[in-house]
Amino acid sequence: MDRREALKTSSLLLGYTLTGGTAAALLGGCKAETSTDWKPSTLTSDESELMAELCETILPKTNTPGAKDALCHRYIDEMLTHFYDAKKQTEYREALKVFNDKSKSKYSKAFVALNTHEREEILGMVAKEEKAKKDEDKSIRIFRELKDATISGYFTSEVGAKGGLCEFLPVPGPYQGCIDFSSVGKGYVIL
Repeated sequence: MDRREALKTSSLLLGYTLTGGTAAALLGGCKAETSTDWKPSTLTSDESELMAELCETILPKTNTPGAKDALCHRYIDEMLTHFYDAKKQTEYREALKVFNDKSKSKYSKAFVALNTHEREEILGMVAKEEKAKKDEDKSIRIFRELKDATISGYFTSEVGAKGGLCEFLPVPGPYQGCIDFSSVGKGYVIL
């Protein structure tokens, strides 16, 4: 596949997989707040804690950093604050309750108190229910929105760029027009 075809294919995939708010945040340069005294702007503290655990369940820490390391929950709070109107913020926050509701009905405890296997099961249940929804249903699809936001937050963070699938190159850097993939072993992103 030549370079032009690869760019065309990746653009189509990226455009197809991102929801509207996540795409706006990504294109708008949304970044997670990294200060030590951070407090959520749109989410409550409990919702932010839930968000952190949901994000970590989607992208757990393995031999690479996880979503908590990349501060994805802070990224999502920034995204909600700056790229969603008040109505969408309320819908998003209401939709988040589904994770605790399912956890409490199945395990009699909140999502943050579940173990990894139980959390994955709850996420699977929500994803399956969303997949079964009709296209005419205009309610927020929280799992998809959360997954998209977590992935975009992770890979636009320095932690994600350095520790994820890509190699981090600070700009400006030396120009190397043609690099043999076998010599680097990773794709590159420039932030």
